[in-house]
Amino acid sequence: MKHLTTLILALLFTVTSFAQSHTDEITKNAQTYYDYMTAQNFDGVLDYMYPKVFDMAPRAQMKAGMEQMFSSPEMKIEFLSNDVTKVSEEKVVEKITYAAVFYNSKMKMTFVSEQNKPEEDRKGFLDMMKSTMDSQFGAENVASDFKAMSLIINMDATMFAIKDPQYTGWKFLGNDDAMKMLVDSIVPESVRTELLNEE
Repeated sequence: MKHLTTLILALLFTVTSFAQSHTDEITKNAQTYYDYMTAQNFDGVLDYMYPKVFDMAPRAQMKAGMEQMFSSPEMKIEFLSNDVTKVSEEKVVEKITYAAVFYNSKMKMTFVSEQNKPEEDRKGFLDMMKSTMDSQFGAENVASDFKAMSLIINMDATMFAIKDPQYTGWKFLGNDDAMKMLVDSIVPESVRTELLNEE
């Protein structure tokens, strides 16, 4: 009986440490991915993206799109922080391992092209943009700074971590409305349902 208890405890510790290690590994990789995003290191971001995304849009095209978005003379976009809050259990389907990553992101949008306009115009523009962002992210998650002509958006979001034998290490796939068709075509429905609804 004593040996059985010892064996069960050993197994439990092994399972716990394994669960911990996949969580730690994904969190570490996700944080590197987010750090690249914050630093606008787009090659680094794309290295961590699940490569099947490039079947839909070539890597060079995605990089050009990111550079264009982040270097617009009209609007400056900055990620202030991206922090992993939780990693789900793993689920394996056809030798591919999936996990959901829950994170909090803070983003700042500064409307550079509006900064030298008359005060009334600036106020009207910022109010309009805040209203648009409020409807998308919730008013409680959007703060405006009239002096800087900027909005700070706080959002909780999810993405999928995918370990596919075809590629090295964990890769990531954003999970938002804009990516829905792509996510649905890559991540099986059973995986999406189970991992995203995990308590």
